[in-house]
This record gives sequence, structure tokens and C-alpha cells, in this order.
Amino acid sequence: MTDSPAPSPSSSSSTSTGEGRIVRNASILVALTMVSRVAGLIRDFMITHFFGASGLTDVFYMAFTIPNVMRRLVAEGSLTPVVQPEYQKARVAHGDDVARELYRTVFGFVLIAIVIIAVVGVVLAGPIVSAFAGGWSDEPVKLALTTTLTRWMFPSVIAMGLVGLAMAVLNAHDEYTAPALSPIILNVSMITGTVVGAFVCDPPILGIAWGVVVGGVLQVLAQLPAMRRNRLLVGPRFDFKGNAAAQAVMKGFIPGLFGLAVYQINIVVLRQLASHMSEGSVSYYYTSDRLMELVNGVFAIAIAQAAFTTMNDLAARDDLEGMKRVWRKSFDLANLVSIPAALGLAALAQPIVAVLFLHGAFTWHDVEQTALNVTTASFGLVFVASVRGTSQMFFALKDRQTQVKVGVVVVVVNAVLGFAMVRAGVGVHGLSFTLSVSNAVQSILLMVLIRRKVGDLGVVDVLRSAAAKLALAVVGVGAAWGVATLGDWTEGFTVTNVFVLGAAIGVAVVIYGGGALMFRLRGADEIGDKVRRKLRRR
Repeated sequence: MTDSPAPSPSSSSSTSTGEGRIVRNASILVALTMVSRVAGLIRDFMITHFFGASGLTDVFYMAFTIPNVMRRLVAEGSLTPVVQPEYQKARVAHGDDVARELYRTVFGFVLIAIVIIAVVGVVLAGPIVSAFAGGWSDEPVKLALTTTLTRWMFPSVIAMGLVGLAMAVLNAHDEYTAPALSPIILNVSMITGTVVGAFVCDPPILGIAWGVVVGGVLQVLAQLPAMRRNRLLVGPRFDFKGNAAAQAVMKGFIPGLFGLAVYQINIVVLRQLASHMSEGSVSYYYTSDRLMELVNGVFAIAIAQAAFTTMNDLAARDDLEGMKRVWRKSFDLANLVSIPAALGLAALAQPIVAVLFLHGAFTWHDVEQTALNVTTASFGLVFVASVRGTSQMFFALKDRQTQVKVGVVVVVVNAVLGFAMVRAGVGVHGLSFTLSVSNAVQSILLMVLIRRKVGDLGVVDVLRSAAAKLALAVVGVGAAWGVATLGDWTEGFTVTNVFVLGAAIGVAVVIYGGGALMFRLRGADEIGDKVRRKLRRR
């Protein structure tokens, strides 16, 4: 029943080494991102405890969405996939000194761009909030508070942009720790702001906004030791004409921003539609999205990010077959986790939400609505992982136009279907389903188009492996669901419920993980071999 193919004799030693780097670097990213996501859950735990799923939390989540989307667009959506390939190409072709000069020029361009974005965001906070939360037009107090919080938090875009640029160049040096620590720092700062604000600030929700601003500054400071170690602690240069690579980065900035930002744009559109629904809808959507991000960020994005460095090295050497092997490897690793995670979240949505959030001002009705959102959004996890990995192959090949065209189609599909859900009165969970459908459309389109560009990717083998993982996941998650029936989830966070939920998840992990190793499913086989080698050395 093994689905692991024999090693290809054409595989180069450099590609094999690169695939090993993916596992190693992804392990670092997964570990630190897991800590970050746990800190994020604690942050959301504290926010729901003090404020519940109310109009006040709707205000904060909407205000936080705006600068947070700018962070995803500028820092994660554009800088890393656009800057990193050019920077690595310069290192491979000309050495570190030339690459450093490229970085200085890009630093100058990015600094100007993010300062302009921050100033515009502060000055035009009112119109921006109205565009994002059109459903609150008849609630002036709500709009005013959202505008105030947005003005406080928008300057943090500067810090986020600087951290995104640092991540792009540090990852090229196989430095992943400092950038991965950034969201942990932000979450700790927001937790502190939540607690302090609840007792000191007026309105109390303002404390979280302060936490965002302070966290942004601390994130930048955390990058400095790694930047100094790699001789990148240099000033910006504002002469943009003399560096062809820097001009390529600047020309690719907007297409790159849009290409990878489709997911975030869709979220913005759907939250705008959610603002037209009943009070609490934005909070339900946000809270369920946080659980999706837990899995998506910890595994799928971490694996794709680790693979991107290797893929850029191979692209710089025109090794197309090596890039395909890296794509398959990252896809197999992402599916190894995203498939069981999607099933597990769908089956255990209510127990998970109850244990994490049923306390303080968060009610059982809030649990039901949030859990329904989680269930309808869960199947999109697999497609998000696919989109990230395939998009980065386009970036490594310096093809940004294709992603823009696909992005336009997907945004239209998302908006039309989301509007239809609102008109049909389906509820906020209909918007979560809409996002999953949009992710599926984007994934399929990108897969078809990259195959036309580079030829056969070995998709049939990848899908066969995914089917085996799905079958095994059904068994594991089915057993977990049976265990979960022993809990009384209306009681929320109790010792018994925590034990039952832990046991349910543990049963699924043992059945799925053990089966994946036993049957040597692709992705699990290499991890199992590494563990066995380490045990033998001991």
C-alpha cells in the first residue's frame, strides 16, 4: 500500500540537498509558527473573555483587518516572493556585495512606499473604514470608533513592511528564526494590551490597538541581530536608476502584491459583506478564520516558504526538473498535514471552539455560529496550501502576469458568490463557504496554467498520494469524533472537556501518523527515515 516511488536516477545531488533543506527549514518554521499560533489563540482567548462576540469586538476586528491586510499585502504578499528571487539570483551570479547593494536600493524603495501607505491610511482612515465596513453606515458611533482604532494602528504598517523586507533577505541566507519570531512578539504585545486596556484605557478596546503599535516596533528590533550577523545592517539607498535588479523588483511589486494577495482581498470583501449581517457576524468570521490560520500558517505556508529558497536557487541555475521535484515535495508535505487537519476541524469544530472560547462574554450561541463557520471553511485549507506552493513556482520563474489574471477571476467569483449568499440570507457561514470555493477555483486555475508553462508536474502521483492520505485521515478523524461524543461541550472549558478533546485529537494523530509511517506515505517516509537515523545514532 506504499505510495512512495523509487528515487529518480536523474535526481541531482544538489536537488536532493535542497529537498533536505526544505524539511529542515520547514521544521524550524513549523515549530516557531506553532508557538506564534498558540500565542494568537491565547490573544483571542483574552479578547473574547473580556469583550465576547459583540459590537465592540466587531469594531476592533474590522479596524485590525485594515492594517493587517496591508501587512499581508506588502510584507508577506509581495516583498518575499518578489525580492527574494532577485536577491538570491544576485548572490549566486555576483556574490554577497552586489546582493547587498541590491538590498539597499530595494530598502529605499520599500521605505518610501510604506511611509506613504501609512500616511495615507492615517489621513484617509474615515473613507477607508467606510469602504471596508459599508454595513455600518447607519451606526455613526461604531464607525467613529473603528476609524479611531484604524488611525492608531495604521502606522504599524511601517514596522510590518520593514520586517517583511528583512524576512525576504534573511530567508535567502537560510535565516528563518528571527522573522518567525515576529508574530510571537506581536501576539504577546497584544495580549498585554488587552489585559492592561481592560482596566486602564477608555474605551478598553484601545489597549489592544496600543499593543499592535508597540508590538510592531519590537518586531523590527528583533530582526537587528540576524541582519547584523549577515552584514545587512546597512542604510537605504534612494538612487533607483543604476540597478537593473532593483528596477525588476519595483516593476514586479504591484503584480506580485496582487498575485499572492487574492486570499486576503477575498477576506476583506467577505468581511465587508459580513458588516451587513447581524451583530457579532464579523467576530464569528474572524474567530473561525483564526482557527483556519492556525493550521494554514503553521504547516502549509511554513512548508511553502521553506521550499521557496530552494526553488529560487534552482531557478537561478535553470534547473526546471529540480523545481518540479521541489514542488512535488512541498505539495506532499503540505497535504500530509492539511488533509487530516481539514477533516479534523470540520468534525471537531464545536468541541474546539467551546473549549477555547466558551467563557466570559462568549455565549453558547456564539460557539454554534463560530463552529458552523469553521466547518464550512475547513475544506478550503487544502486548496490554500496548493495556491501558496504553486504561486511561488510562478514567482521563481518571474511570471507574475499569470497570477494577476487568475487573481482577477478569483476575486470576481468570490464577490459574486458572497453577494449571492448575503442576498439569500444564508448567514455568515455562507461567506466562509464562499472563501473555500474561491480558494478551490484559484488552486485549479494555477495548477492548469503552471502545467502548460513547465510541462508535466507529476500531478497524478501527487493526487494518488493525497487520496491515500484522505482515506487514512477519514479513519483517524472518525475515531476522534467518536471520542468527542463523551464531552459536554455546553460546559466549555472544563478539566473533563479538555481531557476528552485532547484524547480525541491524540487518537486521530496516533492512527493517522502511525498509518502514514507504516504505509510510507509520501512526506511521512522521509520524516520517519530521519527519526530512525537519529535514534540509531543515539
